[in-house]
Amino acid sequence: MRRWIPCRIPVFTGLRGQRPKRFSAVVNDVERISIRNGSSGTINIDLHNIAKVSSSDPLLVYLPPYSTAFSEKPAQLPRFIQRWPTAVINYRWAGFAPFEASGLPVSDRPGESGEDESTHLSWPAPIHDTARAYDWIVDNLGPSNYSRRDIYIYGSYLGASLATSLALTETHPHHRMGVRGCVAYNGIYNWTMFLPDHPINKAPKLRSILEEILARPADLDFQDLKQHAQALFGRPDNLFDPFASSCLFFHTPGLFVPPSFDASALAPPTSLLEELDRPAEELHEVTAPSKSPRKSPLGFPPRISTLKIPEMLLLHSSPPPLPPSLQRRRQRRKKEYIGNSFRAQAEELVGLMRRSIDKIELKQRFKWDDDFESWQDEAARRVQVHDVGPNLGDFELGGSGEEIAAAWLQDHANAKGH
Repeated sequence: MRRWIPCRIPVFTGLRGQRPKRFSAVVNDVERISIRNGSSGTINIDLHNIAKVSSSDPLLVYLPPYSTAFSEKPAQLPRFIQRWPTAVINYRWAGFAPFEASGLPVSDRPGESGEDESTHLSWPAPIHDTARAYDWIVDNLGPSNYSRRDIYIYGSYLGASLATSLALTETHPHHRMGVRGCVAYNGIYNWTMFLPDHPINKAPKLRSILEEILARPADLDFQDLKQHAQALFGRPDNLFDPFASSCLFFHTPGLFVPPSFDASALAPPTSLLEELDRPAEELHEVTAPSKSPRKSPLGFPPRISTLKIPEMLLLHSSPPPLPPSLQRRRQRRKKEYIGNSFRAQAEELVGLMRRSIDKIELKQRFKWDDDFESWQDEAARRVQVHDVGPNLGDFELGGSGEEIAAAWLQDHANAKGH
């Protein structure tokens, strides 16, 4: 059981005598808290506008699009959340720093110290940081007295992967303080889809070079994340962690763990292949190679838990528009081939969450609730997906996407009585 702290004032003064760093901004009142995460070092949590609101007002948890853990000053919040009381989790995740030479401080870069710290800050370091920071937020920013406090999460790109897994595992409706909803933009929700043997990468037979161009993903940010998968995860088996690939909470991957990021994930485990190299007289002892595993549904949330599928808004960009001549050619195709993309990632997770609501949650509810009609659209209402148009770069959501996200957050906060 979590420890509830009724008042925020003494909390910050109790952190081993350290005074939180304070920063000033045009809109935000920012305070930086550093907390220990076991033996792996410290995590920075930036608190925006916390002192301006009641302890029962909704709180936003923001997970940036890539690691900002080693920035000296707090990262700027997206425009649509700048007036919200916000806790920014500056998770550590080496391997992807699009606007910096390295995601590590100088003293931790390879060749400049006795140990390559980047190996310790790839997966699963970011989910450990996120979980530790979330626990601190709940313990220290909880509501006073016996009121409730709702938490909403926003994350984009790498932060979206963390945001969805956090929301799926921390949405306990009956807790006084907990996750009530999540907005995610351009996340990767199934990293195993980057493996060459995943079915989504088996494009239909193409008739020409032009057809291949039409089928090829054109989003540079998406391709950038794909190219950095090995640096981000270190080992292929980490791609199969459901806390990285939220879709795998709902189904088995349907693939073996390959020995490398570009090796086959359909072959039997390496140990069996090695057995086949044994002398002929010993082959009778060899077990026949396993077939490729089938993708099977999993029951999530577990029936014995108090978890519930959260209110979720998944936003994704669309690839840059093709030249008019290629657009006309694509429109003449009988069937659109989406391929692996931000859209495909979002639509898969949306489908899985909606299926869980229909097949698990509502199936149980209908055993005692005869009001079927009022719940018919519950899955589509609770889990939504929107295309926000072409990716504008710089890992920003963009004007139309911010309007959708801001309206969604405000509607849900108002619906809770705030």
